Amino acid sequence: MTSRYTLGADIGGTNFRLGIVSSEGEIISFERKASCVLHENASESLAGEIKEHITRNGYAERILAVAVGLPSLIDKSRSTVLSTPNLKGFDNLPLKKELEKNLGIPVFIERDVNFLLQNDMEKLGIKSEENVLGFYVGTGFGNSVFLGGKFYTGSNGAAGELGHIPILGNDLKCTCGNTGCIETVCSGKALEALAEKHFPHTDIKQVFKAHGNEPILKAFVHNLAVPIATEINILDPDVCIIGGGVIDMECFPKEILFDAVHFYARKPYPEKSLRLLFTRHDQKSGVFGSGIFAQKQIMKRGKTK
Repeated sequence: MTSRYTLGADIGGTNFRLGIVSSEGEIISFERKASCVLHENASESLAGEIKEHITRNGYAERILAVAVGLPSLIDKSRSTVLSTPNLKGFDNLPLKKELEKNLGIPVFIERDVNFLLQNDMEKLGIKSEENVLGFYVGTGFGNSVFLGGKFYTGSNGAAGELGHIPILGNDLKCTCGNTGCIETVCSGKALEALAEKHFPHTDIKQVFKAHGNEPILKAFVHNLAVPIATEINILDPDVCIIGGGVIDMECFPKEILFDAVHFYARKPYPEKSLRLLFTRHDQKSGVFGSGIFAQKQIMKRGKTK
């Protein structure tokens, strides 16, 4: 069987990453650059970076499709980037249309967190027939929902904003503009604020290693289980994947989080059959997930012709 090649792009607020992925699941090339080079004429700049990467690595005319993951709100049709608070130049941008015109091949755009879940499903051997939830605790609280063989987008393309469910008794202002979002107490930003207040002389990277037995940190971890169990109780998934920068911190007590999710999950089901898997990401995870997503979309198109 002849190998197919796609290009995956993972666009972040600080850096963006590009890589060519084969149909055998191998990353052929990889590079990381500062996102500031995309701020002016975002779609043209991104197209230029993609073309340069493909040509420099000797894959001109061999890339079948491109998939781009963004930390953005994307419309229902997955064609227009509506808003990207941490990245200049991408708001209200018909990115799919403009990239396809510039590159001459199919382009798919999606929330970056969905491509992280695509990466994890592939690496963990999870079948596309299964219903899967991804929970990624980094700077914020990322969430991806995979139902019925595809990512669930909702009526406006805004599904999966688990970090912005309101909780009673919380009057903290969220960066999204609302008040009371659970992300204000369950996220890397919230952990930084907590550590600065209670452990000001400890490097945030070492806070669990140095103070993991402190009640306030145990409570923080326990609280992370609340949004996770909430979505589990609503959707009754086959598999749940938990990861992100906070979860990857040294000495993070995964067993406390694991037990707390089971504690809050409804009994007897879905708690009794709950599958919780922990994952770790690296710089290539988003690129791999987006490249594999593009591979799957090309295969679907081929089957429907």
